[in-house]
Amino acid sequence: MRAQIENSGDLGRFVRRIRTDAGLSQRQLADALGTSQRYVSELEAGKPKRIDANYFDVLSKLGIVLSAENEPADG
Repeated sequence: MRAQIENSGDLGRFVRRIRTDAGLSQRQLADALGTSQRYVSELEAGKPKRIDANYFDVLSKLGIVLSAENEPADG
């Protein structure tokens, strides 16, 4: 699955979709990662999070890979 991520809300919706497709509750994902259900809930709600190891652990557990592209500026 592919999505264009332009803000924290886009990433949150993507995480939620992947998590629910995997049949995991927020609590199950949080428990598997040793984090809180609140952390997962806030991430899915698009609340800005500090990008740290915990943040990438959530993405990795769900098989989400982030990539970046550079589009040349017009002009």
